[in-house]
Amino acid sequence: MRSLGQQLHIGLAIGLLVLLGVLGWGGVRVTTALADHFVGSRLVHDAEAVLSAMRLDESDRPLIRWRRLSAIYDQPFSGHYYQVTFPDGHRVGSRSLWDQQLEIPQFAPGSEEQWRMPGPDGQELLVRVAGYSKQGRTFTLVVAEDMTPLNRRMQQFEWLLVSLVLLITLLLFVGQQWIVRRALRPLERMSGEMRRLEQGEVSQLTGQVPREVAPLVDQFNHLLTLFQQRLEHSRKGLGNLSHALKGPINLLQQQLQSEEMRAYPDLKAQMEQQIQRVQQLMEREMKRARLAGTGISGSRFNPAEEMSALEGVLRQVYRDKSLQIGCEVPTRETLPVDREDMLELLGNLMDNACKWARGQVRCVIEQDEKLRIRVEDDGPGVSAESLARLAERGVRIDETVDGHGLGLAITKDMVKRYGGSIGFDRSPALGGLRVSVELPIG
Repeated sequence: MRSLGQQLHIGLAIGLLVLLGVLGWGGVRVTTALADHFVGSRLVHDAEAVLSAMRLDESDRPLIRWRRLSAIYDQPFSGHYYQVTFPDGHRVGSRSLWDQQLEIPQFAPGSEEQWRMPGPDGQELLVRVAGYSKQGRTFTLVVAEDMTPLNRRMQQFEWLLVSLVLLITLLLFVGQQWIVRRALRPLERMSGEMRRLEQGEVSQLTGQVPREVAPLVDQFNHLLTLFQQRLEHSRKGLGNLSHALKGPINLLQQQLQSEEMRAYPDLKAQMEQQIQRVQQLMEREMKRARLAGTGISGSRFNPAEEMSALEGVLRQVYRDKSLQIGCEVPTRETLPVDREDMLELLGNLMDNACKWARGQVRCVIEQDEKLRIRVEDDGPGVSAESLARLAERGVRIDETVDGHGLGLAITKDMVKRYGGSIGFDRSPALGGLRVSVELPIG
């Protein structure tokens, strides 16, 4: 869909063009009709003057007493004409017609019409034709006036009207553009706040929006607050559960060392194995909570800041190993990916690498059309058979490689959710396991 502003601009522009176009066309038609009506009223008076100046002689021939008429009817092609036509075809016309005649049909007495037609010398005439009866004789009287000078004036008026309409259209279009931009300014401000929310600079949208959009913003803020609260509650719940289970697990370990359990060595071994697995799960969840931190949910990932903090946490967790952890990150300030997801993904990858590394871990983050992550260590690595199985779809990592299991399994599921890809091979530089991840951006 086009933007709301673009739709308003186009709709208002079309409306203005149609409205002012109709007004311009209507103005031209009205002025033309008024001009014809004005000239037609003069032709009525001219017809009455011709009727008063006309009489019939003893032989019923029409005579026009020219002294009673304006001298303009005696000037050739003066633009003012009259013509009297009898049913027998006899015609009497003004000298201004010169040798030409107006081809007009006969009209019955009492009927009249008015129209435009070509006249002598290329003129456009407005003619008024009416039927009369005088002294027992019926005839048709035509009076006409040249409209060419008035047409030129009317054409000038039409150009002036069109220019004014175009100027008014332009001014109204500029004005409505300003009005629309001003009306949409709160939405643009809200769009900027959405970008700030995406970058993690704010936690909610402000309520400074039009009344029509305010319910949507309030509902969005409400859902955002609920999401943030539930996410924080989930993290705290994981941490509290891990701490709460420590006591019972320690108690179970003490019971396993008692004299009664020595009589059941197989059961003791199985229970110790399961307790150890539960401790690993608890340790992973506590590490996950520490790595995720307390940032705003939905904020963008800043590798320069986050990776240094992540390195500090990992060095603290594995301080007995004195690991060298190196990270190469892009110079760009933020990456268009969710901060919490990236911290969980990188936390799992680097925690697994630190767990098996002898002394060195390296992480490389690159960005072009995709986001590429490589995490490698100098540990014992994985056998070729296990590497082949890791790349298979549907294979759980914790069922394939002992010790590398749950963290990489969660990472693989997360990459799959994002529509990315993950690969496993041996690090050419460090010799241990190398995990390569590619994620689509945006």
